[in-house]
Amino acid sequence: MTEEKKRILFVDDDRNVLDGLRRMLYPMRRKWKMEFVMVASDALKVMAHTHYDVIVSDLRMPGMDGIDLLEKVREKYPDTIRFMLSGYAEQTTQGRAAKCVHQYISKPCNAKHLKNMVSRAVVLRDRLKSKKVTEIVSSLRSLPVMPDIYQEIIEILGSECSSRQVGKIIARDIGMSSKILQVVNSAFYGRSSNIVDPIHAVVYLGLKTIEALVLTQGIFSKLPEKTAKRFFVSALQEHCIRVGMLARAICQSEEMTKEHLEAATMAGILHEAGKMILITKFPDEYEQAIATSRDRQIPVYEIERDIIGVTHAELGGCLLDMWGLPNTIIESATFHHEPWLCNDNEFSTVSVVYAANVIDHQLCCGRGDGWFENVNDEYLEQLGIADRWLQWKRMHLPIEIGEFEYVG
Repeated sequence: MTEEKKRILFVDDDRNVLDGLRRMLYPMRRKWKMEFVMVASDALKVMAHTHYDVIVSDLRMPGMDGIDLLEKVREKYPDTIRFMLSGYAEQTTQGRAAKCVHQYISKPCNAKHLKNMVSRAVVLRDRLKSKKVTEIVSSLRSLPVMPDIYQEIIEILGSECSSRQVGKIIARDIGMSSKILQVVNSAFYGRSSNIVDPIHAVVYLGLKTIEALVLTQGIFSKLPEKTAKRFFVSALQEHCIRVGMLARAICQSEEMTKEHLEAATMAGILHEAGKMILITKFPDEYEQAIATSRDRQIPVYEIERDIIGVTHAELGGCLLDMWGLPNTIIESATFHHEPWLCNDNEFSTVSVVYAANVIDHQLCCGRGDGWFENVNDEYLEQLGIADRWLQWKRMHLPIEIGEFEYVG
């Protein structure tokens, strides 16, 4: 059976850019059905009668710009994957685009990079929109909502704002301020003196790390105390933070770009978001999955799939997608146990988060964890990073004796 072609719409007011894309992507004609338009309003017209899997739009266009176009696409066709093709990346633009752009593609881009990004996005969408995942998510009466303070931060990022303004918002929330100060003063940052001001902490950590911390603290803090103790949520939060910080350190050691570093940090902190859904919506089933995982020494996500029909990784991807986070973050959460399934054969943010998660589980497995498998050596060899594994493990923080138990 022949695989159905994916439909992709390219929008740019520069004919030369469109002609270049057409020539560059000509070899993909057997897998993609591509159309090219120069006016944003024309893109909406063709989308009114044809389904597109992906839209790739330029940012700066006369009349309706790319962000306005993709916002309308988000409202009318939420299942269409939305890419922004641009040579511009101002903070104010990124703030406006936060709710409607899945991922940026920088100009100029080569054919291999563009094909890889689009292919990975389609694999991710198909994973999260599979029949089983959709059925389970649709059956839930409600999902965790985005914290109010996060929405406030996203709103001000859409205008001229500074880290100090974000810090002032954080300072109004005592619990949030405490968590952020705890992170900035942790051993991962190797500071000789403590930071005691949330505003200074925001400047030091960077906005992407702050966004992730606000999200995790916001959703986990809403749990009843009894539930939080039952599932060792405090230890889960600490695990997420350690994974985010180790992911950041790995990016630095590999001399990856600032964009990769920020994305890996944010994705590491958010990679377990799906467990929030299991804890609140499937508590008994999740508790059973953890116990069965330990007894049979099978990874807990495989037991979740057997008992519940979906994994915490897939649920996390759905939740982050619903919140409008970038594709890189969603992808890293969805595939943090099985990165080889994401259709990416290169070392990427997904690989970094996978590595940081495995290392943290190996070195400090908490009471709320199931059994955890060893790293996939074949995957490391395929990416050409097997020789760096021990170096990355040495970058992990020393853990106080007795703070964690070990399983496996």
